[in-house]
Amino acid sequence: MEKSNRIQVIVVKDSLANYRRFSVSKRVLVFLAAAFSVFLFSLCSFSIYAALKLTELSKSEGELRSEISQLKLKLSRTQQENAHLKETVAKLKEEKRETVEELARRLEIINSLMKKVGLKVDTSGGEGGNAIPLSKLLTDDSVDVDLSSLIPQVDEVIKKFKTVPLGYPTYGRITSPFGLRINPITGRPEFHLGVDIADRWGTPVRSPADGRVVKAGYCGLMGKCVEIDHGNGIKTYYGHLAKILVRKGERVRRGEIIGLMGSSGRSTGPHLHYSIKFRGKIVNPELFLEAPENVRKEERRGDSRG
Repeated sequence: MEKSNRIQVIVVKDSLANYRRFSVSKRVLVFLAAAFSVFLFSLCSFSIYAALKLTELSKSEGELRSEISQLKLKLSRTQQENAHLKETVAKLKEEKRETVEELARRLEIINSLMKKVGLKVDTSGGEGGNAIPLSKLLTDDSVDVDLSSLIPQVDEVIKKFKTVPLGYPTYGRITSPFGLRINPITGRPEFHLGVDIADRWGTPVRSPADGRVVKAGYCGLMGKCVEIDHGNGIKTYYGHLAKILVRKGERVRRGEIIGLMGSSGRSTGPHLHYSIKFRGKIVNPELFLEAPENVRKEERRGDSRG
C-alpha cells in the first residue's frame, strides 16, 4: 500500500452527518510549524530585548533624575551664595557710605576748630596730585580706597588739635614778652617765664584748648591763678586773675571762660600772666599765640604779591 503524504482533517459541525473533510499536505504542516516556531522565537527575543531596554531606560531615567536633583541642589546653593553676596555688597556699600559721612563730619570739626583759632582752611584744592572729592567716593564703585583706617587717624588729629593751645587766651596787647626783662616793680633784671597781656579789668580769659583744671586758687605773687592740663605733656598757666570761674578737676573746652583779668598778687595793673609748659619745661607762649597771626600775615603778603 502506498504511503500517503497528506493528512486528512475532518471538521464536525452538528452531527456526524454534517461534517467537512480537508486534506493538508505534511510539507505544509511542517512549514507552518517551523514558521510558528520562528515567530515564537522572534517574539520571545523581542520581549527579552524590550525588557532589557526598559530596564536600561529605567536605570538611565533614575540617573537622569539624580543628575537633575543634583543640579537643582547646586542651583539652590548658587542662588543662596548670590543672595549672600548681594547682601555683603550692600553691607559694604552702607559701611562705605557711613565711613565717608563720618570722615566728612570729622573734616568739618577740624575746619571749625581751625576757624576758631584763626587758622586758614585751604580751599584752593592744591596743584596736581591724585585726589578725589568725598562725594565721588559714594557714587563711584571703581574707586577702591580703605577709608576705615583714616577715621582713627583723623580722630587722633582732632584730639591733638583740641588740646594744643593756639591763639590768645584773652584780648589785649603783650606788655612784657617771654625772656629777659627788667622787673617793673623791683627794677632788677630777670627772666620772665611767660607773657603779660594787658587790657581792661574784668576782660574774659578763655582756655585756648580743651583740658582739665589741675589748679584753681591763690598762688602767692601770681595772685589768683588757674592751671590747665591739656594732655600730651602740655599745660597752661594763668595768673593775676580778678576772679576764677572754674574749679579744680573740672574739664574745660577751647574758648570757655575760666576767669576774669585782674591785678591780684604782685602786679602794677590789670593784666594776665600767661605761660605754657611742654613736658615739664616752660616754653615761649608767643610761638602758640602768634600761630594764627602768622597765617594771617602770610595771607596778607600773598595778597600784596598778587
